[in-house]
Amino acid sequence: MIFRKIISLSIGISVIILIVTGILSYFQDYSSSIATLHTLFGILFSLGVLFHFKNNFRSIKLYTKGKTVSLLGLLSLLLLLGGVYQITPLNQLMNFSAKQKASTKKELNQTTYQLVEMNTTKDIKLIIDLLRSEHYWHPQMAIWIEDEKGNYIETLFVSKATAKGLFFGGRSKSNFKNFDKNKNILGEYRRVNALPVWSYKRNVKYTDGMYVPPSNQPLPDAITGATITDNFKLNTSIEPLEKFVLKIEINVAFDDNEYYSEYDFPEDAIFHNGTGQLGQPSIIFSTNIDMNYGKNYYLMELIGHGHHSGQNGTIYPDLSTLTTAKQIVERIVVGIK
Repeated sequence: MIFRKIISLSIGISVIILIVTGILSYFQDYSSSIATLHTLFGILFSLGVLFHFKNNFRSIKLYTKGKTVSLLGLLSLLLLLGGVYQITPLNQLMNFSAKQKASTKKELNQTTYQLVEMNTTKDIKLIIDLLRSEHYWHPQMAIWIEDEKGNYIETLFVSKATAKGLFFGGRSKSNFKNFDKNKNILGEYRRVNALPVWSYKRNVKYTDGMYVPPSNQPLPDAITGATITDNFKLNTSIEPLEKFVLKIEINVAFDDNEYYSEYDFPEDAIFHNGTGQLGQPSIIFSTNIDMNYGKNYYLMELIGHGHHSGQNGTIYPDLSTLTTAKQIVERIVVGIK
């Protein structure tokens, strides 16, 4: 009897903790303490359920007879498939969570930095120091260099999701009825609007006409990295150059505003592609570096934004339609050695 009470209380306490941590995880950014609590009490709940099944096996066996268990099994299967394949409206449930997190101001911490090491074997060492602002939230990012005339030289860093073609989507009003049936035939979707300036500057056009790498032709690991979620210092290097231009393109999903929403650009099918990642366009920072000046540090300047649906690689200098996108970055300093 005591053992049964312990099992019942363990399950009850675990359920309460799982509900609370689940709600916090849904509305707030990732927290290691919340994730740890959710995991630990998830394990405790699982063990309690196993013992519960053992103690009540005969009764549960009787419950499995009849139509009720079939209906519950079918419902569970539908939820499982819906979650795995991101079927509407389940995908919208998670998109709503991401949208809330993207639009929430983040507490600024100027003391914590992520250190990112790329290729540091070349002669000119670059240290890119980014201090995030209140709307910096899991951004896609590309860092590259050009010559003085704007000709692309090389990519120094690009977020893995863009570099590996890991974005998936493509559901639209015209194909939603048969999308889940044919999506493997249609292939994956790449967010061409994430980093269009960098994509077009590379000038690598793939067989489907896009400039974003597909999953079967990913960029090399030497220049790719996981999404950087905090202030960071990125160490990399380039071959000797007297003068060059360093550029950074950054894009945060789900940060739509009155100028870039589900009601804007109604004829733009790419902007309304069904990924649920409508938002403001990418922002571009730039600085001209002249090794002859002997300067050790350069401050990068916000010079414009990319096309809202990635139709071209133009940098648009008018920032008047951007709101929270201008509050993604506090400042970016480039150190030269």
